Amino acid sequence: MFDFESVQQLRKTGQYEAAKERVRLYVETSPDDPTVLYQMAWCHDSLGEEHAAVLYYERALALGLTGVDRLQAYIGLGSTYRVTGQFEAASDVLHRALLEFPDAHVLQTFLAMTEYNLGQSDQAIGRLLKTLAETSSDTSIQSFDRALRYYADHLDEIVME
Repeated sequence: MFDFESVQQLRKTGQYEAAKERVRLYVETSPDDPTVLYQMAWCHDSLGEEHAAVLYYERALALGLTGVDRLQAYIGLGSTYRVTGQFEAASDVLHRALLEFPDAHVLQTFLAMTEYNLGQSDQAIGRLLKTLAETSSDTSIQSFDRALRYYADHLDEIVME
């Protein structure tokens, strides 16, 4: 049985290598457990081992990881692809994630960063403006909600006299 608490405690105290070693033992005994694989991906990411994390994220998702862990794995995989320069793969993963988690605003922000990296600045800014308008509780932002949502899709619009 996977002891998530002990692994989490090691992470909280910055003992990432020890956490990875603990999870590695679980991977050896349960190589097809998506939760264990996701935890190994997380360990690799925490240690700056992004390329090693990819395989674990992909396998965890393919083996049916569920719930919040599934959302977090999509974010981790998309972010890892982005930070390693695999922008198209990042975009594909984040779009796939949005099909499963359409209300997860954090996916919109990671996708916006990826769109920026792909040279799609207008789309990225528009996505961020919509997300800001939808999620902000700041009254000064909310007072311009309608304008922000409009300009998200009309960034280049200029009013002529």
